Amino acid sequence: MNRVEIKLGMMLILISARPQTWVRGGLGIQGSGSRPAATFIGQIMDSKCSTVGSHEATMKKLGAKDARDCTLKCAKDGSFVLYDSDTKTVYQLNDQEKPVRYAGQKVKISGTYDKWSQTIDIDSIDAVDSNLLKFNFALSHGFIRY
Repeated sequence: MNRVEIKLGMMLILISARPQTWVRGGLGIQGSGSRPAATFIGQIMDSKCSTVGSHEATMKKLGAKDARDCTLKCAKDGSFVLYDSDTKTVYQLNDQEKPVRYAGQKVKISGTYDKWSQTIDIDSIDAVDSNLLKFNFALSHGFIRY
């Protein structure tokens, strides 16, 4: 091996061994490699409605009474996803059973995230109170000081 190959090898080892930290929307996402532990907040939607970020047009076509009804009807021919309306991002969900209970609701999902497939491997899902989200947003953006 020549010196250039040795130096390149050492650089690759050092780069890959360095821990990575991601921060999104005031939520800390820590980990290393391609599967960091993460917390995401958004709405459980179906893959069809998430492409436009709304249930409005589909609800009229299907005669759905609300976002939950629309999500459940559309997910039969598609899949459940997490839609982040702040960033207009759609996250695929590896588990299609856990989201059923939360269809159409704002939720907090904890799990691991595969960046390549944009898929969240769900550990837990919890419903989120909209008023609590507003308060947390203000805290994370420095609007409220103690």
